[in-house]
Amino acid sequence: MMILQMHGEPGSGKTTLTKALASRIPAIHLDKDVITSAMMHVHIPKEVGGPASYEVLWDLSRSFLNQGHSVIIDSPAFWAVIEETGRGLAREMDVSYFMIETQCADTDELDRRLATRERLLSNPELRYEGQRPGTREPSRDRLILDSTRPIEEMVKTALEYLGVAVDA
Repeated sequence: MMILQMHGEPGSGKTTLTKALASRIPAIHLDKDVITSAMMHVHIPKEVGGPASYEVLWDLSRSFLNQGHSVIIDSPAFWAVIEETGRGLAREMDVSYFMIETQCADTDELDRRLATRERLLSNPELRYEGQRPGTREPSRDRLILDSTRPIEEMVKTALEYLGVAVDA
């Protein structure tokens, strides 16, 4: 069993890769934006719903791990505490912890993805410029994938990194 923490800018391909990986690991896909958007639908401001969504993610992760399921936490993971909490939960639950970062250096492609994707209420429409205050690069060794590559190539590389058998 494992916790796989996704990391990367909105539109960088985290959710696309997570959806392709979840059945192959197998793991339960927990998407922070689904939780935050649900909170926003009941008029909880994003500034409150965003941090609260992580608490929901950790509790759901613990519950699913207790039931014998691996989990993929699909969120940008910008803040240091997110990585620290994920690693701590993996230690507590005695499961492996991995991080995969998706990157899309092609800003035209990133802008296209953000403008044309099926948006949840909490999804940004524009890319972030610069680094946000209080954020940092994850300290954990991680696999970094260029999401302009074909999805099956990314899945194969990710499964190899995770030590999951790759179908021939």
